[in-house]
Amino acid sequence: MDYAIHLYVPKTGTLTPKMVEWLYQNGQSVDQPEIFWPVRKIIPRKLGRILYNFDKSLIPKPAPNQDVEFAYPMEQLGLRLYLHERGVIIGFLYMGGGLARITLGIVYTYIRFLYENAGFWSYDPQLNVISYADDFQSIDETAQLMDELLPKMLSG
Repeated sequence: MDYAIHLYVPKTGTLTPKMVEWLYQNGQSVDQPEIFWPVRKIIPRKLGRILYNFDKSLIPKPAPNQDVEFAYPMEQLGLRLYLHERGVIIGFLYMGGGLARITLGIVYTYIRFLYENAGFWSYDPQLNVISYADDFQSIDETAQLMDELLPKMLSG
């Protein structure tokens, strides 16, 4: 099971809980008019080039449609960046302790880069937290959640 953080560029400049709710209800729909979408459309390949120029250690992976996927070079982290038409999903393995904090530091480096360069906001569905950049409280809360869940996942 992976931990996932979703990133979007809100059309209004601020991501709200109502926007996130709309995305979860309608985000897979292909018949929603553009005017209803609360987040901007992106070009995954263009954003992929920007991310690759930021971190040339990223490893491109095959992805469906026009989507783009990158893997972080340390396989043990299971860190992936998945770029789609409406945003980015950053996924990584559940882990505990110091490795979790290192992984989260890497993740929040990408989140901060995307916020500063393209206006992406992040949504962590596990914590139900919306953030506009690197929220160090979220890093601590995420690490604590992973520390608590890991033993339960390993035993069950």
